[in-house]
Amino acid sequence: MTIEHSIVVGLDDIKTVIFECRQCRTRVSMLPNDIRIPQKCPNENCASREWITGIPANVRSSYEASTAKYVNFVEAIGHIRKSKNDAAFRILLEFDETDSEMPSCEMQS
Repeated sequence: MTIEHSIVVGLDDIKTVIFECRQCRTRVSMLPNDIRIPQKCPNENCASREWITGIPANVRSSYEASTAKYVNFVEAIGHIRKSKNDAAFRILLEFDETDSEMPSCEMQS
C-alpha cells in the first residue's frame, strides 16, 4: 500500500520569496508583491558575489502583457528546473501550511 501526501498552494498563498546564495547560504527574504532579485549576495565575505549579470534593472524594458505574463511564468518554471541549477542563488517559497488547501491523500494498493 502506498500513501501519497501533497500540499496544494496558490500564488496568493506565498508569504515570502527567499533568495539563498548557493555558496554561503545567506538568505534574502522579500514580500511576493515587491520581488526583485538582488544583483549580488548580501554577504560581503562571499566568494560568489554576483547573482545577476547583464543589463541593469533600471535600463531594462518595462514590457507588460496581460495573458503573456501567465505563459511566461509557467514556461519559466520549466526552464529554471531544466537549467541544472546554474544560478548562483536558489529561489525558495515560504507559505503558511494552514492557509493552503487541504492536503490530498491517495491510497493505492
